[in-house]
Parts: sequence; C-alpha cells; structure tokens
Amino acid sequence: MAVKLDRSNSGVNLGVKIAGDLGDVTVTDVNSDSDDNISDKQKVSKILSNVNAISPIPSDLIHNTVPSFGRVAISNSENVQFGNNTYFNGPVTIKQIKTGVDNCSYIRTDDENTAAHSTNGKKQENLDKKEQILVWHKITFSAVCITVIGSIIAIVLVLQNKYEQQQPTNGYTQPDFTSSDPTGDPLLIAPDHLRIVSRTDWLAQPVEGELDRLLQPVPWVIITHTATESCHTQSQCVLRVRLIQSFHVESRGWYDIGYNFLVGGDGSVYFGRGWDYEGAHTKGYNKYSIGIAFIGTFNNDSPPKQQIEACEKIIKQGVKLGKLRKDYKLFAHRQLMSTLSPGDKVFDIIKEWPHFVSNFSDADALIPNTPKRSSH
Repeated sequence: MAVKLDRSNSGVNLGVKIAGDLGDVTVTDVNSDSDDNISDKQKVSKILSNVNAISPIPSDLIHNTVPSFGRVAISNSENVQFGNNTYFNGPVTIKQIKTGVDNCSYIRTDDENTAAHSTNGKKQENLDKKEQILVWHKITFSAVCITVIGSIIAIVLVLQNKYEQQQPTNGYTQPDFTSSDPTGDPLLIAPDHLRIVSRTDWLAQPVEGELDRLLQPVPWVIITHTATESCHTQSQCVLRVRLIQSFHVESRGWYDIGYNFLVGGDGSVYFGRGWDYEGAHTKGYNKYSIGIAFIGTFNNDSPPKQQIEACEKIIKQGVKLGKLRKDYKLFAHRQLMSTLSPGDKVFDIIKEWPHFVSNFSDADALIPNTPKRSSH
C-alpha cells in the first residue's frame, strides 16, 4: 500500500487514523503542483479510497502483539516518527541516579540533606549497636569458657582428693611416722643439732601394706650400709633414699624401705620406717632391732665425720625418747648375716662404741623373750 502525503500546506495538521495492520507502508514525498488546489476533504477522501482499495490481509499475517512496522522506506523527509508521542504540560526534571558517583552539578535541597544525614546517622547507630552486640557476645563466651574450665579443674581436684583419702582404706591403717617425735615434726633440730629429714621431704612413696609394730623399748641396734653410691648433699641423699625405697618395694616386694633410719654424708638422718615399725634389714632379727644404714659403700672408703656423728646422735635420741633400752646391744650387720655390710671402715668405727657386742658365739642366745612375728 502507498500513502501519499502532501507537505505543501505546512500550516495544516492532518491526522489519519487507520484501523488494522497496514502491512508494508511506503511513504514518499510528493510535490505536485496539480495537488496544490485540492481541498483537505478531497485529500482525506483520496487516502480513504486508497485504503479501502487494499485487498484483504491474510489472517496468518495478523499478530496480536506489540505493533511492528515491518519494512519502511523513507526518502527526502524530515522529522519522521513511528510510535506514540507523550506530552508533559509543565516543567520536567530528569535525574540520572548512578550508585557511587555524585553529580557535581546537582545541588541537594534542604529536605534531601536532612534525609541523607538522618540515613547516615541511622546507619552509624546500627553499626554501633552491632559492635556492642559483638563485644557482649565475646565477653559472654569468655565467661562461659572460664566457668567451664574452672568447673573441670574443681571436679578433678575433688576426685583426686577423694582418691587419695580412699587409698589407705584397703585393710590397714597408714603408719604415723611422725608420732614418735614428741615435737610432732621430725624436721625440727634437736638441742644436740640432730637434723632429721622427713619422708615427705625425701619424697617417699606411700606404704604398700600394714607394717608390724615394734615392742618398745627395742633391745638391739643393727648398723648396716646401703651398698650404693655415697651422698654429700641433701639433694644427692634424697635421690639415693628414694631409689633405695623403689628397689625394696618394686624389686624385693617389701611394703616399704627396709631401714628404720638412714644417715647421709650431709650429716642428716633420713626417716625410714621410724622407731615404731619393724624393719626389713636383717632377717630373723628385725623384730628385736632398729636398723640404721649408712648411705654408701664403705669397704674401702671411710664415711665423713658428720655422717658418723649423725648415727651416734640418732641412737642417743632413741634412748632419750624411750624407744631404745638404756642397755641396748649394738651389732654390725655382718655379725648376724653372711655379708660385708656395713663395710670394713664402718665396722672398725662402731666396734669402739659403747654397747657394741663383740664376743658371742650364738646370737640367738642374746634374743630377748618376745612373741614371734613375721617381717615385711
């Protein structure tokens, strides 16, 4: 279909409304002098007649969608427009909003500034609230962790104390090794400067079983040696005594260290089974005697002076406390058993002491009449 539009009369706006799909439309610019005198009504009639002369459009070419213009050819024309026009009566402001970029030519109004400040203030307030919440969460979490850890530690300590309290209740009573000292503390220095190191200070392990008590006052004192290395400081002597106890308990199967007392090269006396409990140093004679061991081996080397004096002082204390008979008998370990103990050097020293028994043919004849007991 071809529609001719006369542009010679520019002062007149003509509108033509055509219903339906026009198919291919060709617009041409016609400048004919013969049409100058044609009236407007005649022009409209001519256009309508041309439209009516169009053959019917096939139904398969009609689409119920947004109108499309198909192929359009325009020549020698200006200000040609396809589609609707929208007219606004009044001032129009067009804003282009692009996030993150400020338009330097745009000036905010007072209301917009107020709204922006209000928005920024709310954002900052929300951030502050979030930070406060996070801080409180951290504090709460830390408090919970500390509480849990403290509870676990408290439970462990309580269970450990209960276990330690239940240890002695396996059929025997734990010996009270400090009850024999009238001062109640074996570490206190006596008037004659005797220093006794308690079981706690030399890290003694608990007694494995019930020990037999000695009948006091005890009639004999037996001097022996440990047949180990000597010691000259408290730290060395503590180690020696601790190792001796481990050997007696774990290797020989005894309930505790075998000696009643041990004397070290540092001049101290180390508390073993004490005055009240039977030792395990001289088989067959333990229940009649207090066993005192020199720490070291003295077959060739002599003990230091302070070690000899410590042995003399502990014997004197036993007599003074009533733990030993005033007429006690002093023996060397080798006199009662087949051994070199306490070594030649110590034997040569103690045989000069009072109460030493040198001439006897039968030791059993010297045994006091006491009930027989088993030794551990």
